[in-house]
Amino acid sequence: MVHRKGMVRAAAFAALACTGIVRAGEGAAAQDQGPFYRPLMLDDATTAPATDQAAAPTPPPAPKPLMALLDKAGIAKPLNDAGINIYGFVEGAYNYSASAPPGNVISGRFQDTKHERIVLDQIDLTAERVIDYAAAAKAGKFDIGGRLELIYGWDAGLIHSNGLYDNPFNRGVSHGYYSSRTQPENQFDINQAYLDFAVPLGTGLRVRAGKFVTPMGAEVINPTGNALYSHSYLFTFAIPLTQTGIMGEYKFGDDWQLDAGITRGWDQSLRDNNGDPDLLATITWTPQESDFLKKWNVAVTLSEGPEGTKDNHDWWTVLDVVATYTATDKLTLKANADYGDAPHSGQWYGVAGYASYVISPMLTLNGRAEWYDDVNGFTIGGGGNNYYEATLGVAITPFPNSDIGKNLVIRPEARFDYANKRFFDAGTDHYQFTAAVDAYFVF
Repeated sequence: MVHRKGMVRAAAFAALACTGIVRAGEGAAAQDQGPFYRPLMLDDATTAPATDQAAAPTPPPAPKPLMALLDKAGIAKPLNDAGINIYGFVEGAYNYSASAPPGNVISGRFQDTKHERIVLDQIDLTAERVIDYAAAAKAGKFDIGGRLELIYGWDAGLIHSNGLYDNPFNRGVSHGYYSSRTQPENQFDINQAYLDFAVPLGTGLRVRAGKFVTPMGAEVINPTGNALYSHSYLFTFAIPLTQTGIMGEYKFGDDWQLDAGITRGWDQSLRDNNGDPDLLATITWTPQESDFLKKWNVAVTLSEGPEGTKDNHDWWTVLDVVATYTATDKLTLKANADYGDAPHSGQWYGVAGYASYVISPMLTLNGRAEWYDDVNGFTIGGGGNNYYEATLGVAITPFPNSDIGKNLVIRPEARFDYANKRFFDAGTDHYQFTAAVDAYFVF
């Protein structure tokens, strides 16, 4: 696979160094691993106040099973008093390809690559303290929070960042805990580890430092944040998974929010593949002017910086747009568009559209349609190609009225992929039909 990825670089580098994110001497000596190494497997609650005295307050949400268990053990109260929440989930799946692909490897996918296999995708355990930086600003106080998210399973090997449990890029030189991203099949990873600081400045400033999932894209690593089991081409090839750096978040009134900062680059953490940071910024618009505009949420993210291994001259520009329209309490529409340009290497861009319709508390119908153009074959390989996919699935909550059972979700889906050039089944087919079912339980 081909890897991809001036402005006050020295100042940005110094800012990272002050936080301990960049360490002296790591730039030139970093392992020779591309910033976008991802095994492609084609080769390898806020409660609203009552409006009147007669209205009853909304009861707080029931605790997740783990916190309920800790409460029975007498441990939850000090955690709740400190604002700390501990939770997680477990996810497993079964995948099938109608063409019985060579080596039982489903082409062009992220985690759902194993034909006729049951896979333990993720076991997740998260400890988190969420801060209200607007409230801290009103009170004129500082506050601190953060998140530590650990995962184990098949997906963990696929998301290793550079320097953190990753496999060695140079043969015979071990830089990571695992010698391969796929062996053993189930691995461990630290998905997120960051601190949040509430600074009483203006309407409130949040400063986040550490490793976090990228703000780009309509889909996330955590399956509970996605409508479908399989991932889009945009998620898999157009953007990074995680980033490590410093980000500030500030709200300008009710409509606008700015997140901006510097990171070590795409999927870099304890090591940096070129020693230079990149710039990352997101503008989010949540209009409040009318009933129609209140249904919209638009986020535009820009990533700018050198991402190539041992190459701090080829600055990549990636623009990501996610627009969400909540048409009714049952129907939600979403669009995601990406444009990427690595001047010395290639371009890539595409669009994905999503629709979710709540049929009942037990059933939600979800769909996705997508086009992705890997213009130069830079992000996927094999020369330039256009890819199309359509996915239809349903999210089933079999026990919606049970405090524990409502945390179980089962998601069968069917997907059809097409490529202009032969790509699927080891480059022999233009198309591919797959079916899958996953289940996750939040605890």
